[in-house]
Amino acid sequence: MWQVRHPRSGYAAELALVVALYYVAAHVGYALQFAGPVASVVWLPVGVGIAVLYLRGLWLWPAIVIGDLLVNNYSAVPVGSAVGQTFGNLLEVVIAAVLLRRLAARDAPLATRSSLAGVLVAIAVATAVSATIGSLSLWAGAVIDLGSLAHVWQTWWLGDFCGAMIVLPLALAWFPPPPRGWVLNHALETIIVLATVAVLSYIALHGGHHLSYLAFPVLVWAAVRLGPRGATLALTVSAGMMIWGTTHYLGPFAVHSINSSLLDIQLYLAITAISALALAALAAERETLAATLRASRNRIVVAADAERRRVERDLHDGAQGRLVALAARLTLAAREARTLPASAGASLESAHAEVLTAIDELRDLVHGIHPAALRRFGLARAVEELAALSSTPIEVIELPEARLDETAEATSYYVVFEAVANAHRYAHASKVTVWAHLEGGTLTVEVQDDGVGGAVEVGERGLQGLRDRVEATGGTFFVESLADRGTRVSAEIPATLARA
Repeated sequence: MWQVRHPRSGYAAELALVVALYYVAAHVGYALQFAGPVASVVWLPVGVGIAVLYLRGLWLWPAIVIGDLLVNNYSAVPVGSAVGQTFGNLLEVVIAAVLLRRLAARDAPLATRSSLAGVLVAIAVATAVSATIGSLSLWAGAVIDLGSLAHVWQTWWLGDFCGAMIVLPLALAWFPPPPRGWVLNHALETIIVLATVAVLSYIALHGGHHLSYLAFPVLVWAAVRLGPRGATLALTVSAGMMIWGTTHYLGPFAVHSINSSLLDIQLYLAITAISALALAALAAERETLAATLRASRNRIVVAADAERRRVERDLHDGAQGRLVALAARLTLAAREARTLPASAGASLESAHAEVLTAIDELRDLVHGIHPAALRRFGLARAVEELAALSSTPIEVIELPEARLDETAEATSYYVVFEAVANAHRYAHASKVTVWAHLEGGTLTVEVQDDGVGGAVEVGERGLQGLRDRVEATGGTFFVESLADRGTRVSAEIPATLARA
């Protein structure tokens, strides 16, 4: 993250581009202020800085310093206060970028509720740091008195928070750019949504407080239908119009004093952004879950068809052939018993051998189907037998004593069976630990080995097959496997007590 690239790789040009973006965003913020050097509705450069350092790397931090020094108003505040603000602004974007990398999903930061919560925490913490350092710098430079410190801190924090909530989600949602198919499929709907948001925001600007949230239904529609990309675009249009109207004393938030109007519009922006992004995250989670289920079901269907064809082939090539040969030998034995009774014994012995061979082939054919111990005695006995027969030592920590429904028992058994087989076959483990616990209608199964690790979910069988089997029951499946640190396979499976 801190890597500094060689100028030949475009580092200087990238620094210049970031400085330009920061400078433009700062002057947009200055244009949207009510009065004074710190009464800005939103401070957009913070969103630019966080997005750049998160998406491109912390090695671009000099651009933030240069840009902030260029936009600081040295005629309004002492140099010491300006330097303090710059330090706070730099620390703000660095903290936010680091926290985002810790708390948010790297591939899709706005696509899940937990990842969105990480984004909000990162923004809130980082902007609070900047507001604290900046307001204290102004107080130390005698720009504000102690009585105004709390109000300036609140204005500063909300302004930075709102600026980050407008710019950062937009960058996270649209970088990297969406596939061309997504743009073509949603272009018309996106244009209609943005135009509707603009019209409704315009109406709200010329109405009273009862029209404050007139654009909310369209923002909800954008979040649900278009996901984070559509939600961030709609938020940008809505926020831009409401901020412009408020700074020109139009709309529902321009009827009070400057301080009240500033607080009202900032709270409106924060609530609108958080609500729309939360709905977009829920919609994205729903779409991801639906796609995962469709893929899982397709793999199950393909695997079932392949297994059916294998059984048909094995029956045709193996047991069926044996049975046909057996029928021929029995016919020959019957004929010999009528004509040459003395030689019929040899034919019957040959038929007996064919029967034993057919039995062995049928046993091999059904290998892997529920073991007898699982059907008769339940999960605990089956796992104990598996542990007793395993060539790799297995430590059974806990197993449910009660019988469970057939689906839960079969699914959990095969989780244990496959994880133990992988630990022996691929991980070369010296010890395997098995733990299964039933609580609140959920059976949690964990299998831990001390092998070489590095397990991956590939193909229709193995770990991928286990995931499909578990998720088909409505459960969840997880694999943690680091090189030279062993593998942990866990599953949470819906389970009910078996009927007596």
